[in-house]
Amino acid sequence: MESRLPQPVQDALIDSEAKSGIKLLTVALAGVIGTAGIAGLAWVSWGSGVALAVAGALLIATAITLLRALGSIDHPLHDASVIDRDLVNALVTLERRAVIITDLHGKTVATNTAFERLAFGNLRTVQDLFRGHDGYEALDALVSTVAREGEGEAEFDAWQTDKSHLRVTGKRIRRHIMWHVACDGDQQRLDHERTQIGEWGAPLFDRLGCGVLLESADGKIQYINSILREWLELPDEQFPVKIQIKAGESQLLVGGTQRIDVDVIDVPLKTREGDRQIGRYRFMRKLDHIRGRITDGREILVDPIFDAAPIAVAVVDHDGAIREFNRPLKLHAAGKGIAAGKSVFDLVKVDDREELKQLVENAHGGKPSSMPLDVVYNTQPERVGQVFSSPVSKDEETFVILYLIDTTQEKSLERQFVQAQKMQAVGQLAGGVAHDFNNLLTAIIGFCDLLLVRHDAGDQSFSDIIQIKQNANRAANLVRQLLAFSRQQTLRPKVLMMTDVLAELSNLIRRLIGENIELKVVHGRDLQPIKVDQGQLEQVIINLAVNARDAMPGGGKLEIRTSMIGPDHKLVEQYDVIVPDDYVLVEVIDSGCGIPKDNLSKIFEPFFTTKEVGQGTGLGLATVYGIVKQTGGFVFVESEETVGTNFRLFFKAHSGAAEDAATSKKQEPAAKDLTGKGTILIVEDEDPVRMFASRALSNKGYRVLEAASGEAGLEILLEGDDQIDLLISDVIMPNMDGPTLVKEARKKMPDLPVIFVSGYAEDMFRENLANEEFSFLPKPFSLKDLAEQVKTILG
Repeated sequence: MESRLPQPVQDALIDSEAKSGIKLLTVALAGVIGTAGIAGLAWVSWGSGVALAVAGALLIATAITLLRALGSIDHPLHDASVIDRDLVNALVTLERRAVIITDLHGKTVATNTAFERLAFGNLRTVQDLFRGHDGYEALDALVSTVAREGEGEAEFDAWQTDKSHLRVTGKRIRRHIMWHVACDGDQQRLDHERTQIGEWGAPLFDRLGCGVLLESADGKIQYINSILREWLELPDEQFPVKIQIKAGESQLLVGGTQRIDVDVIDVPLKTREGDRQIGRYRFMRKLDHIRGRITDGREILVDPIFDAAPIAVAVVDHDGAIREFNRPLKLHAAGKGIAAGKSVFDLVKVDDREELKQLVENAHGGKPSSMPLDVVYNTQPERVGQVFSSPVSKDEETFVILYLIDTTQEKSLERQFVQAQKMQAVGQLAGGVAHDFNNLLTAIIGFCDLLLVRHDAGDQSFSDIIQIKQNANRAANLVRQLLAFSRQQTLRPKVLMMTDVLAELSNLIRRLIGENIELKVVHGRDLQPIKVDQGQLEQVIINLAVNARDAMPGGGKLEIRTSMIGPDHKLVEQYDVIVPDDYVLVEVIDSGCGIPKDNLSKIFEPFFTTKEVGQGTGLGLATVYGIVKQTGGFVFVESEETVGTNFRLFFKAHSGAAEDAATSKKQEPAAKDLTGKGTILIVEDEDPVRMFASRALSNKGYRVLEAASGEAGLEILLEGDDQIDLLISDVIMPNMDGPTLVKEARKKMPDLPVIFVSGYAEDMFRENLANEEFSFLPKPFSLKDLAEQVKTILG
């Protein structure tokens, strides 16, 4: 309810209340400051230094000044408003956030340093925060609202930058308004921080002798000092593209190639208005003093030159105790926790320690080995290498210098090269055999279809023909596996979500593995789509699931995991052949009997199997390998006997959106009349295939012309009197192949429809027909497949 007191009385009460409030605030402030001063003087008595004594005395003097000002409130001087303004300014300055105090019309009474930095100077009115009529009016309306209702808040676009916003909160206190102003623009804060560094920070950072880095919350570099710039060999004003600390290690990575060993201390950079972190300082000290030395201080041979060597070096005595070592050995996978006095034999597996002892004894006796010793280092995962030895004498003492080289990557590449050569040779053989088999199977399946047309289901011969066709189809599946292994099968890649594929497969996998095996599917978060042939991907998962089932005859657990990994993931670093990129990882993990170590290098070879005769073809994992490789992915296996096996499949992430599952599924063609009219030319060098195709299409009502070679087919096309409506041609033929035939024919007949048939993959020849339109029918094909394809084209 509005007060009815006369205005002079209201003013007197307000003045009295204001004085009381200021008294209480001043007494409290004087108490805090005085206490801090006394504490500072007490600290001096404990020996903390002259600087604290001076600071404590100043704080006590400030408290006495405030108490004196308290007495003048009841006995004001000639210009009381000046004293009140100074007092309010002193109090506001203590506020960490940006604060401005105005009258009820927005006129400035007091501001603090934080506000002046944010507003780029002192303002006459709070409305001057914005340049522009619209912003001024909006804030003026907020001033009226706070003056009327007691409080209010609004957010405005700051005029300094388009990316920041000012959040203005006001609260009326008697005849004044206290405003808090918060800036939500992090980049502006970071720019201001850089300015501050330029004014006072840069000389101090260089005096520290360490590398200093300022980065935003998202890791974008804002500042590096001259020392860090010198480490990275960067010219002035140039910033590195990327700097990161390797997970779990004190190692600075620069651009993925340069590595510097450092100790790192992070100091978060927070906003003035709250605890939100907008960036951080990173103080880095280079580790150039890791070398180990014996405790008595003697230096044997290891010096900075050895520290800069690319291989690990250790100086050991007759018993193998490490007397000294260089930095690369400290960073070696087997050298974690190494120290002077420890045994060098602990760096290798137990099986190799006796041979290493013999190597040290021989070198100590003046008989160093001319050949390196192959060892397996005591690490997880396992790494291999070589150890060279040489004796050295100092002060009538003999020591042995061991050079430890990690050859894991070289051995891996060597195995992969040998494996690739072997797989390439077998793949070429498999591809050629598959092509010939596809021709034979096309004729077998095709003539079976022709026979089935003439026999009813009740005929005794009908079941015999069905048996022949079923076994031919089984042979066709085996040939498709050969093509998959040799990476020559036809793929129909599309963009898919791995979660959708596994969801559709899970019921089938449960039926395949049986009830005594537990199936668990775990999906990672934020999976990106992949571009693969869905049928081939499903074949890969099914093959691995069946293998896992066979490894757990007594039951167990099968787990399929998916996750998203980036180029800096530890698995990408672990497998050297993987090109750093974003991948969708699929892990198929079983708790079965495991794979013997001797067989791990052979499991992807075709026809290699440990199953009994008749239990498997040995093409399951070879097919997995071929499909994943043709898709552009990677496959690896880790296994331990009696524990289980883990297959890891890496599929490159695709940037596009996944196709709709409803539209991506292949629709079964509806039953329809496959008869038609038109003239078709069949060019095929395999007589049985040509005869079957000709009879099949003739029975459907088409007029069929035949040619046994590309040259004969071209002659019919260019010089014959018949109007050809469709050309069906084999791809691989002696002399003139199918693509050459089509190119020559379309010079005269540019709109001629073409169907290519081949036992090879479509990708093998499509690049030669990049600008040509054609359909493709892979061998072996059935009568129905051929008739449907022709009907689709000729209508």
